[in-house]
Amino acid sequence: MNPVFRDLRPEEQAECLDLWAQVFSPSHDYFERYFQDPRWKPAYTRVCEVDGKLVAAMQVVRRPVRLANGQTLWMAGIANVATLPEYRGRGYASQLLQDLHRVMDSEDFAFALLFTGIHDFYGRLGWERLPLPLYRATPIAVDISGWRFRTAEADELPSVQRWYDAFYADHPLTVQRDDAYWRIWTRWDAPRWRNKFYIAEDSGGKARGYIALETYYNNDDDGNRVVNGVGVAELGSDPADSEAFRQLIGFASQTAHLMGASLEIFLPEADIERFVRPLLPDVRWVGQGSAMVRVCSWERVQAWGTNARAGMPVPR
Repeated sequence: MNPVFRDLRPEEQAECLDLWAQVFSPSHDYFERYFQDPRWKPAYTRVCEVDGKLVAAMQVVRRPVRLANGQTLWMAGIANVATLPEYRGRGYASQLLQDLHRVMDSEDFAFALLFTGIHDFYGRLGWERLPLPLYRATPIAVDISGWRFRTAEADELPSVQRWYDAFYADHPLTVQRDDAYWRIWTRWDAPRWRNKFYIAEDSGGKARGYIALETYYNNDDDGNRVVNGVGVAELGSDPADSEAFRQLIGFASQTAHLMGASLEIFLPEADIERFVRPLLPDVRWVGQGSAMVRVCSWERVQAWGTNARAGMPVPR
């Protein structure tokens, strides 16, 4: 039977989850978020059906991202590009991606972003590599005495949201997160996912900011799982609270130092120079090499840029 390329039907979500779980290592609960997203619709999940079976699928998510002046535009995030092993090499993924191009171009997306290790595949379909900021620092012992760092509690979400919005308000291409994003995508209400968020309290017991740390593992020569890296995924506080940021970076450095791990920091150069380099002098650009971008409408991007420079409302 010839392959059929189409939108996912809502009643096929469970079968699509099976496909993603078979191709990738995470279980169903990791991928369920894509269907729980309030902006999801069937056209955002493209599938290939062969003989009544879903054999390939990919996903687009709609995200409002900031411009430097605080205005927003729509980004399309590509995810979960999967083909069952026995059906690979037949061009199904290429066709699905071109289908998603048409979906994105027919809506008000400015650009699309994905992360991959197979740049040539996407390059043939019009995608370009995009160097996003990533720095690697040599962690050192830092005196953070007098401050306390603890995992966040569920009822502290409003504070974390406020710190995030304040710090990232002028950071281009950061996601403007609503409550649904925090609860669905960061899984704030699930303790094992929330445990990467740490609250910084000063000597008076006042909460001054937060930091989200990722832990990276590999196997040693004996096959044991060991920590080889700590990543600063994000952080937030009052932008003028330089001492809070010093303590947050110090906590990350101290954590990595005690683990004997490297320290990676996902912040732009201005933040590195302001908050990181004064504390950790051995910090260097390595860049995120996996990001790729595709402009959906140059006219739309130019209109956004023109309006943003003029301080006018950006088209939504």
